[in-house]
Amino acid sequence: MKGSEIRQTLNRQLRTIYNEREAGNIAEMVMEKITGQKRVDRLINDTEINDELLGQFNQLQQRLLNHEPVQYVLGEAWFCGMKLTVDKQVLIPRPETEELVEWVIETGQDWPEPAHRHYKILDVGTGSGCIAIALQKKLPSYFEMWACDKSDGALTIARKNADDQKALVDFVPMDFLDKDQQKQLPHVDIVVSNPPYIPASGKNSMADNVVKYEPSIALFVPDDDPLQFYKALASFGKFKLQENGWLLAEIHEDLGQEVKDLWTNCNYKKVEIKKDLQGKDRFIRAQFIP
Repeated sequence: MKGSEIRQTLNRQLRTIYNEREAGNIAEMVMEKITGQKRVDRLINDTEINDELLGQFNQLQQRLLNHEPVQYVLGEAWFCGMKLTVDKQVLIPRPETEELVEWVIETGQDWPEPAHRHYKILDVGTGSGCIAIALQKKLPSYFEMWACDKSDGALTIARKNADDQKALVDFVPMDFLDKDQQKQLPHVDIVVSNPPYIPASGKNSMADNVVKYEPSIALFVPDDDPLQFYKALASFGKFKLQENGWLLAEIHEDLGQEVKDLWTNCNYKKVEIKKDLQGKDRFIRAQFIP
């Protein structure tokens, strides 16, 4: 069976679940994975798929038709130009989170090289490690990266990704909502986080490939306390942020003003909401000035 025939079959079946563009992109990702060839190479040389590869394809296809995200099926996701390992223990990195990384870089890019210490950045709820690793690779060497997560499984993935990318990150297992556990973290200059922020009731309106497969602990917060992580970030910053340090976080598009009011009432300064490329309120930044 030719590779082009297999791709067409998968594309047609995926269009019962995804829109035409998404189905086409997923089919291309699967074909590149099983053949090891880019699309242009497959167009030039439409080879026969042997029985072994066909068996692999059938397994991947079944998982995809059960709404499992292609990133978990293939075991990889791209973020800031890096191919990262992902599985069901970590949230799939999103393109908008790359925008958060760029805002952190913009925040610290003009800082002079310190004479006696490194600047420290803490990534709260690191998951796959995507934010921390990207920052470590993009910022000057005098920025030191720390990251924490409650999930041991997530930290295993994050450490693997850091090793694969040759990125130096200090990973700390901890429940960030526990103030006593926060004490083990150092004083830092920037705190960045893409925390859980979707109210639990929002599950009903979300796609199956997200709700059934991505870790709930990384997505959802109680309906009666949707800002719990932003409260914890503000509290942490008051005793662990260096003077004039910054808090940056991803936010729910409908809760931006509430987070802004919260941080303003906690006496943070220069509190600013930023839209993502889709025009939605998606990020917030604030400075700690005692």
